[in-house]
Amino acid sequence: MKTKLLLFLVSAFCSLQIQAQTFQKSVTTNDQRHFHDLNIEPANDGTDDYFVCGNLFDASMQNYTPFLQRVDASGTVIWHKDYTVSLPKARFFDIEPYQISGLPSEVAITGSIDVNGVKNVFIAKVNAATGAMVNAKSYSIPNPSFNSRGLHISYVINDANGDGLNEEGFVVGGFNSDSYAVSTGAANAGFVMRVYGTLGVFWVLHTNSTSGSQDFDAVNNITETSDGYFLTGSTNDVNTGQLSILAQKIDFQGNLVWNKSHVFGNSQDVSVDAYYEASTDQIYMLSNYSATHLFGVAVLDNVTGNINSAQSWVATSNELNRYGFTLMESFQNSNNLVITGYDRTENWTDSAGNNHFGQSNIFVYEFEKGSGNPVSANYQYLVTHSEPSGDEFNFWNGQMPLIYYPDISFGAIGDDGLAYYFHVGYKTDPSITYTEADLFKTLPDKINDCDKLDIAINPTPTNFDFVNATAVITDEMDQNIQVNPTELPTISSDCTPTLSVGSNDIENLNIFPNPATDYINITTKDAVVYSIYDSMGRSVKQGMLSNGQSIYIADLQQGVYFISITNKAQLQGTFKLVKE
Repeated sequence: MKTKLLLFLVSAFCSLQIQAQTFQKSVTTNDQRHFHDLNIEPANDGTDDYFVCGNLFDASMQNYTPFLQRVDASGTVIWHKDYTVSLPKARFFDIEPYQISGLPSEVAITGSIDVNGVKNVFIAKVNAATGAMVNAKSYSIPNPSFNSRGLHISYVINDANGDGLNEEGFVVGGFNSDSYAVSTGAANAGFVMRVYGTLGVFWVLHTNSTSGSQDFDAVNNITETSDGYFLTGSTNDVNTGQLSILAQKIDFQGNLVWNKSHVFGNSQDVSVDAYYEASTDQIYMLSNYSATHLFGVAVLDNVTGNINSAQSWVATSNELNRYGFTLMESFQNSNNLVITGYDRTENWTDSAGNNHFGQSNIFVYEFEKGSGNPVSANYQYLVTHSEPSGDEFNFWNGQMPLIYYPDISFGAIGDDGLAYYFHVGYKTDPSITYTEADLFKTLPDKINDCDKLDIAINPTPTNFDFVNATAVITDEMDQNIQVNPTELPTISSDCTPTLSVGSNDIENLNIFPNPATDYINITTKDAVVYSIYDSMGRSVKQGMLSNGQSIYIADLQQGVYFISITNKAQLQGTFKLVKE
């Protein structure tokens, strides 16, 4: 059992305090069901709002209802809709807010639904302002006897049929199987489906590999590049039978361009997300490895698929079972990327001697694109939570999830001009038995409002063994379905630290002069670490400072900055600075 002393950081605010609104709060419904399969995405409609979707389960974890929430930048739920569907077992797995010029903004949704006792892919469009259902269809892939589910959806505008014209619509990834329940022993295949904006189908592509002792092929994420789609997910190694990393590139018409699927671990590997960098034409792929119980990044050439071994790495750490879910560019520095994910199991002890346990605790790791080396401090947010058992998509039925990795984070510039990170996680209060949704909003320093600990990751070079996997066009059948949204009230509360915090030196900090032209001074009896951020949240200066020393700022442009200060006790404060 792991035992740690909690590193608790408290933001100390005074008259110079930054007015940015960060938060960490829990959201639940008045009927106290379990939040599950949570996704988070920005509204993309000119507001600071965002959407959270997933499914609400009863205590048995056998009955569930899909839901969608619109949340504002302060973490307040604007509306929450439960969706009653004319067919049974409707389930949401992913969302994509989008807006076409001159038309109301909408949210695209994918998941699964039962049709005559068989799982079908479910795609729907919802009015983003009201939550009203616009259109919904189910799809059997490749035929009515196979179970199929959508795991990822993206809004795209490109030439889907080779006629030289760009078509607006969606690309959906997922898997199908001859088994109703998720099973590695079934005949499984991944799929990609390109549909019109009206949800009619252009084409369906199946990804597959020759069966070994385990056969589990799935597409869990699709990243658009300059000339096609990069697919992540799982395939299997015909020689060893183990689950392996899917790494395939297809063009906009669904034709296979290259296959660089590979294996590294000793049991189960899976790729889960990717970031495409247009300036270098490179793909950064996030994967989880069974051998290390951690994540890693492989960098691929978009044209050839060749892996850049000098930039590819696997994480090593004294703390295991942290698995990446989301990969995105850093809002602090465009030369960095950020990985967020969940810790499988965490035990910690606070300063009062109380023991705590958490599953699916969010971690944030920022690293250099070229090396994987960590950048600044990185954290794991400590929240008490036990994953409810009984569902096939429980994250921790095994060592790590086999296929399902929802989007749990995004970055955005707020109306105040500052950069923020938003995350969604889970919380189970020790005094209750149901799972709440935990919402986080932080500045680029990644510091949350309540309990946390530092994480130390060491990137190491790696090599891969390649696996054969095919991709072929197949058929599908679709039908319209009826969906009715129901408004449901929610209850939210801010987080409460597990530690009591008394007076501390950082609360007595004084920064002067302010406004300043050439130098600023910070009064503190202890040495502190400081970082100065511009109004876009980018780090422009950092270092260590002892009492009596000054910080040179004459090289900064005039404007408003924010200085983040951390003392040796790991207490932190953020202050506004005006450079004249």
